[in-house]
Amino acid sequence: MKLLFAAGVIALLSLASALADPPKHEKLADQPPKHANEVEAEGLMVKRSEIMKKEPVADLGVARYWAVEKGKDVWSLLVEVNGTTPLHFHPDGVHRMYILEGKLKCTLGKETMEMGPGDYMLIPKGVRHKFEKVGDGKAYFVTVDTPPINPANNVWLEPAPKK
Repeated sequence: MKLLFAAGVIALLSLASALADPPKHEKLADQPPKHANEVEAEGLMVKRSEIMKKEPVADLGVARYWAVEKGKDVWSLLVEVNGTTPLHFHPDGVHRMYILEGKLKCTLGKETMEMGPGDYMLIPKGVRHKFEKVGDGKAYFVTVDTPPINPANNVWLEPAPKK
């Protein structure tokens, strides 16, 4: 579980740094020799602009969701909020959220806080939460859900959004 959490945080930070629009993938020359414990494996580097060219996996009208990574143990989403996501909870997973752009008034349990770029929130399984875009423009966050959350299982405590 600690590895999944660490991988999720790394994925969030990687996506946030991609917003600076770094150069395309480059092979590094003159690398140090391989360490005995090092492995070679495929990672994931994506740009928000590429993710958003695809169809959203969900569109609630007040928020659109794009899949960044989906596996058996983790699901990472880019979320655009353009309204208020009503109070709800997820019975099947934990949200780990990192705000990328804009401002959101976030309710978590009995607390409400305005959050902006660089802010992080952990929402335990079964805990009520709500997001409301603040100000002009759009708001974006990345969520890493472990295990993956099935949106069909959302429990709406206020009327569900209608598109």
